[in-house]
Amino acid sequence: MTPATAYGERDCPLCGRPAPAAREVVARRPAETMPFEALVPYWNGFFKERVFFSYARCPACGLLYAPAYFDQEQLETLYAQMPPNMDVVPEAALRKTQRGYFKVLASHAPLTGGYLEVGPDVGLFTENCVRDGRFNTHWLYEPNRAVWPALEAATAGADRHIQAEISGFAKTPDASVGAAALIHVLDHLREPLERLGDLRRTLADGATVVIVTHDESSPLRRALGSRWPAFCLQHPLLYNRPSLNGLLKAAGYAPAGTWRTVNYFPVGFLAKQTLWAVGLRLDSAQAAGGPTVGLELGNILTLAHPQCARSL
Repeated sequence: MTPATAYGERDCPLCGRPAPAAREVVARRPAETMPFEALVPYWNGFFKERVFFSYARCPACGLLYAPAYFDQEQLETLYAQMPPNMDVVPEAALRKTQRGYFKVLASHAPLTGGYLEVGPDVGLFTENCVRDGRFNTHWLYEPNRAVWPALEAATAGADRHIQAEISGFAKTPDASVGAAALIHVLDHLREPLERLGDLRRTLADGATVVIVTHDESSPLRRALGSRWPAFCLQHPLLYNRPSLNGLLKAAGYAPAGTWRTVNYFPVGFLAKQTLWAVGLRLDSAQAAGGPTVGLELGNILTLAHPQCARSL
């Protein structure tokens, strides 16, 4: 049964098939049954009460997505007041995780021409590209202006252009980008097919795109069920390898490989995350310390190339 909602219902954003009646993942309090104002406090963070829009699986292409979701105006309001991504994790651990992503890109791309990143946040991945790449220009599309000072500091001395509007990437010249990054961005995009089409216009022949997403088919997701942290208000859709590759092909890209990623966290942080996932609470001071460990948490990194970068 499809729940009543004031948010409307959309077709599959990948293949256009009407939403199925059944919902595969449903929160105790589905977001589509709550007014927008009541959802604002639940927007930031992964560890609050499990409130999210119900997810359905498209029977045609297999994409897991929320048929009812925020509209673009509501999303702009929410992202404008969002703190830096995962700012509760120590910066050293985040840097180690981002460095691992960069090493995969660097081993498969020359790191030349222009560089474009969508959602760079405070620039932890970007600083690797500035320091170790040979890019002539850095185009950074970050809608959250609150993190711009940190992003500017991370890219100091580089030829960089920071923009808030990610629709169309209008400031970036056609066929000028040699590498692009979307690190935990596709999970957040309401219309990913359109945004990937916009991005393709900017890519030079042979360009490489690095994408990091959650994997909704991972063992961790199966173990936690609806308590999986990636089920949250910030994610209108979630991917597995086949559905992500299907999206890339539909947008005019050739997938070039997928890797499991390693995320680094303090032991105390992982203890808090685990206990919160099962409904227990750990004092913040108890979760602050401990050594940093690397874990495969079910995230995946995918590389892709444009099939016809200049066709638009």
